[in-house]
Amino acid sequence: MTGKRKAIQQRRKIDQDLENQFRFLQSVIAGARDPILVIGTDFRVKLHNSATQVFHDLKQAPEKNMYCYQLMLGLEKPCALSGRACPLVDVLEFGKAVRVEHKQKLADGKIRFFEILASPLEDEDGELLGIIETFRDITERKQAQKKLQMAHIESERKVKERTAELVATIETLRREIQDREWAENELLKAKERDELLNRVTPSAIFSVDLEQNITSWNAKAEAVTGFRSEEVIGKHCSIFALDPCTKRCGVYSTEITKPIVSKECKIKTKDGDVRIVSKNADLLIDTDGQVIGAVESFEDITKLKQVAEELQAERDKFSVMLSAMEQGMHIVTRDFVIEYQNDILKKAFGDRIGRKCYEVYKERDEPCDICRMLEAVDTMEMQHTEATMGNNRYYKQSYAPFTDIDGEKKTLILLTDITEEKMHEAETLRAGQLASLGELAAGVAHEINNPINGIINFAQLLHDDAHNELELDLSGRVIKEGKRVADIVKNLLLFSRQHDIDPEDIIVSSVIEESLNLVQHQLVKDGIQVQSDFQEGLPFVFANPKQLQQVFLNLLSNARYALNQKYPGANPEKAIAIKTERVSLEGKDYVRTTVTDWGSGIPKEIIENIFDPFFSSKKPGDGTGLGLSISHGLIKDFNGHLHVDSDVGEFTTMIVDLPAS
Repeated sequence: MTGKRKAIQQRRKIDQDLENQFRFLQSVIAGARDPILVIGTDFRVKLHNSATQVFHDLKQAPEKNMYCYQLMLGLEKPCALSGRACPLVDVLEFGKAVRVEHKQKLADGKIRFFEILASPLEDEDGELLGIIETFRDITERKQAQKKLQMAHIESERKVKERTAELVATIETLRREIQDREWAENELLKAKERDELLNRVTPSAIFSVDLEQNITSWNAKAEAVTGFRSEEVIGKHCSIFALDPCTKRCGVYSTEITKPIVSKECKIKTKDGDVRIVSKNADLLIDTDGQVIGAVESFEDITKLKQVAEELQAERDKFSVMLSAMEQGMHIVTRDFVIEYQNDILKKAFGDRIGRKCYEVYKERDEPCDICRMLEAVDTMEMQHTEATMGNNRYYKQSYAPFTDIDGEKKTLILLTDITEEKMHEAETLRAGQLASLGELAAGVAHEINNPINGIINFAQLLHDDAHNELELDLSGRVIKEGKRVADIVKNLLLFSRQHDIDPEDIIVSSVIEESLNLVQHQLVKDGIQVQSDFQEGLPFVFANPKQLQQVFLNLLSNARYALNQKYPGANPEKAIAIKTERVSLEGKDYVRTTVTDWGSGIPKEIIENIFDPFFSSKKPGDGTGLGLSISHGLIKDFNGHLHVDSDVGEFTTMIVDLPAS
């Protein structure tokens, strides 16, 4: 028991000694003026003195086991991972004390430099427990080093500057001697070149001083003006100058930009002739940037101006001739660019200079598949064609190739608007067709009416002698269908002779029914239903019944085409609705007829053009582009209106308004 008590007492004595030593170590560290830290290998601060708290401007003591990089630098990760030097890592790597410089911004805003000495801390077995770091303020030493370094740099700079100045002075003197020799040689060469240039240059050249006195005069100037050099040197330039020089000297004017290029003016020769010249001029400036005079060159363009005026007169005469002949003219390059147009085509197409011909003529994004212009240029032979242009007018076109003065092959295109002529031709052709149709109808009437009358008469006899209901029904059907055939032949004959019929008071619904009778077979064949709504008690309209029938036949034909485009086969939506009603327009009574189909519709971008001659949205061969144009004209002749309402893919409604008689 006594031995155990002694061991305890001995242990307490050792602990007391260690505690006393630790306190002593703490008091030593705490009393140090420089910051001292003990950092474990886990980067945690094990011990620090009060100077550390002051150094980092901490309001209270750091948290226990705080990481060194948090305390010293306010970082979230070790210095090595932040691109900074780490004393602990260096001690662990090299196993000896290391020195690291540290830059710190104090609470007062001043920058101080510290030297950190990190020494290894080992246990009694030599195992590394961490490091002891001490901070020493080396700001003054750094400042002194910097001042010394700057002084050294400044000294070296001054030595270099002085040396460079001496070398530059020597080099400048050497270059000045060389430049003087070179300048003298160049001056001599320049004088020889100027004399040679003045002799051989094709332009007249002269120079003047600030008082506008002539200082040089070359041989070409003598040839143009007739004045010899000795007659003008030292004389004022007005000796030969005229407008505009005599009113104001352009070369010395601050309002005129220099150099002056291709300025036309007049001069007088020694013999008193007036010549037109094209002049270039600029100021003469010395090496110091001072104006010391001016130089001018000029060429006699009197003959060129006369030729240009003659060409302009001929072109104007040619343009007037074309205008009188109502001929439009374009000049087109091989690259399809329009580079000239006369007033007729400017009025027809607008200003199209610089545009591609296929854009203007055909509203295309690329050249035409068959290009008459290229064919004319390639064969150097005239080409002719007729076609509808982008403005929906029909033109007769002639392409004449030629080689321009610049050597480029171009084409003169003459365009003659023959829209009205073509319409007259179409009307004439149509009249001829109707005349032929009239003759054919007369023959058909003669050949068919007699047999039909016989059939009707015989059927009537059978009907009168019928013995039962079946015979009555069959004979009655024969009589009815025979009369319908006779009516169709009669309508066909009347339609072919429409120009022989004068306008009269008619009922619109009757004309529509006659039109439906003529196309009923085609509508039934295509599976098209007709829905009619004829308002009763409508007033008469004053019109040619057969011409009005022609209008309705055209509208029905267009409606049928649109429905077949949208519905190639049978479809319950395949229908045409016809409606007549009384409307009041501007205080007057009209009979309005609407023909509506639910077919392909008309795009908005072309709806304004559908009444233009030769305009057609149908496939080639399916339409002439004259149907709606003629119909529009006929309705206009009846003092009525024809317009359209449509939505693509939904419907089209043609509206015919005729004034009440």
